[in-house]
Amino acid sequence: MSEFRNLNQDELLELVQQARKMSAPASIRAVGSVRLLGDLHISGLEPGVAVHLSGAKRRDQVPPKGTPVTVSILLGDEVLSIQSRLLEAILAEESDTLFPPVLRVDWPSSQVEVRIRGDVRVATPDLPPLSATLEIKDRTYAAKLLNLTETGMGLGLTEQVMVDLHTQVEVETELPGGLRIRTTGNVRHLEWLDNDPVPTRLGLVLGCMTDTTREALRRFIQARRTDRSDKLRGGH
Repeated sequence: MSEFRNLNQDELLELVQQARKMSAPASIRAVGSVRLLGDLHISGLEPGVAVHLSGAKRRDQVPPKGTPVTVSILLGDEVLSIQSRLLEAILAEESDTLFPPVLRVDWPSSQVEVRIRGDVRVATPDLPPLSATLEIKDRTYAAKLLNLTETGMGLGLTEQVMVDLHTQVEVETELPGGLRIRTTGNVRHLEWLDNDPVPTRLGLVLGCMTDTTREALRRFIQARRTDRSDKLRGGH
């Protein structure tokens, strides 16, 4: 779920200055593309003209000048998305490897899309799903963990499962590194997809888990964010 906020120029300047002061993580994505250039941060301002983004490397595939882009900034518990376009980058001489490129994007418009960080899904079709077991009352099903946030998950099953919405279930999976996590979930979505290898789809809101499990989940989600950024950065 997202909302749109209309900011005046003073509010927009304050927001960008705050993100710069906090070295807030940022990314850019060309409009209409799935390729994400992440691990960026706001490093400079030309108020009313441009925002500078550092963190890119010479080998990165940066869209050309004039490309419409979405700039996303992680600020506290919110992910802020702003529409802009790429301007001429600041580049050092080809032989100067000490100074990576600084990207410049057009000063953003007043409308900002805001999403809660925990609602941003990080497991996507370009990342492999995890195997999981789903327990509904006295039955256990093999499942694939298709997407995951800090507050919810999406599961795919080969079997057709009949379950009422808001039913409490339990899910167990093993994260990379061998750590098994177990959590309760509340069924909020159920559908059947024809001609799909995992046609039953369940959407869960996460419930009870131990503090250790919750921290492991957060670490895994951050690692997946970084992994996805690295894969898209390299054009894979």
